[in-house]
Amino acid sequence: MSSADDILDSEILRQRAEDLLKNKLKKTVSPLSEADILKLVHELEVHQIELELQNDELLVAKISAQRAAENYIDMFDFAPESYLILSEQGRIRAINLQGAKMLGKERLYLQGASLLSHLETESKLIFNNFLAKTFKSNNKETCEVILLSEGHKVRVRLSGVVKAHNDQCHLIMMEIPTGFERK
Repeated sequence: MSSADDILDSEILRQRAEDLLKNKLKKTVSPLSEADILKLVHELEVHQIELELQNDELLVAKISAQRAAENYIDMFDFAPESYLILSEQGRIRAINLQGAKMLGKERLYLQGASLLSHLETESKLIFNNFLAKTFKSNNKETCEVILLSEGHKVRVRLSGVVKAHNDQCHLIMMEIPTGFERK
């Protein structure tokens, strides 16, 4: 979120607080004594300090979440195996650097592309059955297919899992050494 969004959010929050205060003051009929006013000022100061402490905690949590996201991205991108996230139709939603390298294209061009278009004709039915079974069972499923990458055939093992109530398949693609892999 940008600082402009933060300012807008804080302005909206301030306006809501002022509106609530106006409504509350309208309900107050009797004037407050000096002791009541001092007590209210003290309460406001305590609440202000509490809010500042909560704001500090939120800032620490935000920084921690950003670091966790960066670590996840690093692990995903620089893993030695190919990782993909596929839709139920077999379209690539996310792919790490090794996966893009294995498919022989930049990730930018793989987003939204069908993994089927990178498979040998005989492997397409195997892949479709694997994907359907993976989404249906919610268990880890595996299959072996022939990948076409930059004019080369590469035998790969696909291991995929779909978490319950999820619409994406988390897939690991590992090369299997054969007689016709890349040299």
